[in-house]
Amino acid sequence: MVDLHTHMLYEVDDGAKTMDEAFSMLEIASSLGMHTICLTPHKSSYRKYAKSSDLWQDRFLVLKDYIKKRQLKIHLVLGSEVDEDDHIIENAKEGYTLNHTPYILIDFMMRNADVSEVIYNLKVLGYKVIIAHPERVEQLEFEDLVQLKKEGALLQVSSNHLVGLGKSRCQKMAKKLLKHDLIDVISSDAHDTNDLLTMKDAYAYVSKKKGVKIANQLFNDKPLEILKASRK
Repeated sequence: MVDLHTHMLYEVDDGAKTMDEAFSMLEIASSLGMHTICLTPHKSSYRKYAKSSDLWQDRFLVLKDYIKKRQLKIHLVLGSEVDEDDHIIENAKEGYTLNHTPYILIDFMMRNADVSEVIYNLKVLGYKVIIAHPERVEQLEFEDLVQLKKEGALLQVSSNHLVGLGKSRCQKMAKKLLKHDLIDVISSDAHDTNDLLTMKDAYAYVSKKKGVKIANQLFNDKPLEILKASRK
């Protein structure tokens, strides 16, 4: 499996709080069979825990060194989850994309934005928008997501919303998106070890509902394609 959206980079946002917690998350990811992981700390003008890219790089190298010493079969890459704000174009140009690809993972939860305009403005510059956990974005209804897909957006749904208990709006939306074949990528959005563990159950759920071929596309093939994409 490939995990495109994680918060394992420690002490930089609301994800892993310590280096040891990040190490534990890597060990669990390895035990689940994850071979490629993209670290996506929050890049935000709204949140108090925003950190410098230099610190991100330092912590990234620590985790890569741990993987090497432990001989874990994980390829680790660095990206970010960018909150939509007035600096979204600037952030893309500064390299806050996934593994230096044209793909930018955007969280639209912080304000009610014109998502179509954001997609268009980035598209003309050569970037491709991935909407982070669209099932959680309250201002986007199902019909909106159908339209945004037509406009070129990709949808990344979180694994815990496919297998979580209860019938919250985001869980209903995640399952509806799956039913109508609108999901491009399923990732953990892992802030802790419990989030990571939902990937296994979500893979089993998708395999049951849609078949193993579709499960492999959502958990492996498409996210790997994204992380290997190159700028033209």
